[in-house]
Amino acid sequence: MPDIPAFNQEYAIKPPEVHYNTDFNPFKSSASVSSSQGTTGSFGHQKVEWEGLYAGLEKASRMNEPDFEQPPVEGLFGGDATGDEPVSTQTFLSKASVSVEEKSSLYLQYKGRFILTAVKSGLMLIDQHRAHVRILFDRYMNQLQQKQGVSQGVLFPEILQLPASEATMLDSILDDLAAVGFELTSLGGGSYAINGIPEGIEGLNPVELVRNMVHTAMEKGSSVKEEVQQILAVTLAREAAIVHGQVLSQDEMASLVDNLFACPSPNYTPDGKLVLTTLKQTDIEKMFK
Repeated sequence: MPDIPAFNQEYAIKPPEVHYNTDFNPFKSSASVSSSQGTTGSFGHQKVEWEGLYAGLEKASRMNEPDFEQPPVEGLFGGDATGDEPVSTQTFLSKASVSVEEKSSLYLQYKGRFILTAVKSGLMLIDQHRAHVRILFDRYMNQLQQKQGVSQGVLFPEILQLPASEATMLDSILDDLAAVGFELTSLGGGSYAINGIPEGIEGLNPVELVRNMVHTAMEKGSSVKEEVQQILAVTLAREAAIVHGQVLSQDEMASLVDNLFACPSPNYTPDGKLVLTTLKQTDIEKMFK
């Protein structure tokens, strides 16, 4: 006989039978559930305290009523419910101000240019573009000195065409460009293929970036290698830094400020421009007297 019997028209087809407990009710009390368990033995459920899910809703609904009175809160300002010996408002505000000064982890952006944050001595204002220039300059100078620049290859190499005078200057700084992450190949006749760019400058035109660095190096006319490296680092940092008007998130502002104060000279840009200033708390208070 085969494993699957052939269809026989002499036997009627019966639908499958479903067995269930008609007395089971999940909303019955535990006593009712226990009684049903005596007959079935497998449909018992643990009692659920549904009332706990609605705790506090009755109070919240009564708060919207016009005749609802808020119960007194003990110890809100240091006193009890009857108001005996309350702490003065000045003392409470002074404690709150100390707490705000200690935390001061909130950053605000003003007109897409300045980052504002509270410090112990007052209110600090940071120019976001200059701060990023300071950070990138130190990073590129470290890469030039350590020759550990990270290069990111491009899918389609860019072709840079320079006259003979500029090509000579580019040849003299090729090693420094390679140290910060540029990969250039000479094609002859003043033509160069840009096969790789430093990491983090995506979106910039590499041809114009290299051309600007060559022009800056020629204008400065320095033959000292360290000064040439500084020129390249400053030029690249200015081009790659975030611009005025760029909106930053809280995490981006926090990262920028942390990286700025990790620099040896966070107060000024490489060319001596002011990066940050602080409005002292005493001066701010005088404005409102």
